[in-house]
Amino acid sequence: MAVAPKSLARIAESSGFGMADVAFLAGLDESTVCRLWDNPDWLDRVKGSSLQAIVAVVPGVGEYVLGYSLADRRNRLADRLSAQDVEVDTRAFRRLVQERRVPEQYLSNALDTAACVMDGDIRQAAAHLARFWGREQDYALGFVFGTNDSDALLVDAGPLVAAASTMVDQLSGRSNSFHAIVAQANLMHHISRSTGEPASVEAGEVSRNTALAFRSSVIGQIMATNDADLAAGYSRSVKSSPLLAMVEDWAFPTYTHDAKPTPDFSLPRSLLLRHTADEVIREVEGYNDAYLIYLAKTSIPTIVGRDETFGLRRDDLRASLRARRERVSLPEAATACDAILTELEGTASVRGGSSFDQQW
Repeated sequence: MAVAPKSLARIAESSGFGMADVAFLAGLDESTVCRLWDNPDWLDRVKGSSLQAIVAVVPGVGEYVLGYSLADRRNRLADRLSAQDVEVDTRAFRRLVQERRVPEQYLSNALDTAACVMDGDIRQAAAHLARFWGREQDYALGFVFGTNDSDALLVDAGPLVAAASTMVDQLSGRSNSFHAIVAQANLMHHISRSTGEPASVEAGEVSRNTALAFRSSVIGQIMATNDADLAAGYSRSVKSSPLLAMVEDWAFPTYTHDAKPTPDFSLPRSLLLRHTADEVIREVEGYNDAYLIYLAKTSIPTIVGRDETFGLRRDDLRASLRARRERVSLPEAATACDAILTELEGTASVRGGSSFDQQW
């Protein structure tokens, strides 16, 4: 459904400004404003410097430019998906923006990505999906696939999941592209979260091109199934595979923007993982028991190995783990919590002694 544009004259009338007033205040030639004044499509004709000058002097123009641009893009994407028999839930979109404060730009980016997947445009889909390696971006993509807690953006995400499954196989043929590697990982994560199906690659068969996809798929499956054996099995795979260990070390710092994603899965030697710490503590408190096992057995030891201060939040982490320990249902999760708490408290004592020795 098209968005009705407003002319500059209509926007300016509430302020009492006429065409000559706007031209004078904005420092523009009156002929320039005249060409724009009564044209409802004036945004398509105005130059950037002229638009900046008008925004600065006419109340409501800046809000209109932002609102119209967002709404126009949102509706064009809804129409594009509708042509593929995929319907956007506009009320859910509104709730996410107004009540849950999810940036509309992220949601529209996710819808744009979904449209590329539905179109079967592998090049554009890979380029879009590569930009969704990040906590906020991935969260928005989850609403499109219906893998977050509520407020799915699509009335039925089934066709998207099916199209994504087809595209995963196509992306595997573009293994020399880092964009394709990240795109495949993002798709496999949300497919696994949607279906609970296992990764298409076995742990013993992973390569540099498939390791990230394997990890992303397993994590998605853990979130979907709450399978303690799967979480424990992934931990064993990481311990036995230097390649999976490297990808696991790389994943959280780049996902939370503590470090920039690198095609060779390398990280700077010295990192203070502040954002990673915030994210892990949030996940300890909110995710299922099997995911807690993954955090306790695999992720947290890896992160502490990279930054022993845990983003200066080791005490907060211990407190969060203790609180979560009291409300787990799976006995394996309780055991994993106990083990990581013992490890964290033990390393804290050793670290404290070392610091004391160095000081004196």
